[in-house]
Amino acid sequence: MLDQNFVSGIGNIYASEILFLSKINPNKKGCLFKKKDCKKIIINCKKVLSNAIKKGGSSIKDFKNTEGELGGFQKNFNVYEREGLNCKRSKCKGTIRKKTISNRSTFFCNFCQK
Repeated sequence: MLDQNFVSGIGNIYASEILFLSKINPNKKGCLFKKKDCKKIIINCKKVLSNAIKKGGSSIKDFKNTEGELGGFQKNFNVYEREGLNCKRSKCKGTIRKKTISNRSTFFCNFCQK
């Protein structure tokens, strides 16, 4: 999802969150996605991006909107910047892991993202 030739404009924060909701491991190659995987990604992409827009984006370091306000979506992260913490998904016994993919930090649950 970080390949801008495939899906433009989705960075590592939103890709991590979209793949978590889709229960897809970020190591899975796109050419191995089944139709149901693609459908889950499309649905969750709309969900994550809509929620992020409503919350004013993600203020990790110094992001501010045009009015100088911080975004609030980072308060809703399921995996991003949660390395070593327990998965938020109910009944999941996984731990959030961090991996570098395409020189970007990617976060995922080692248990429920297959």
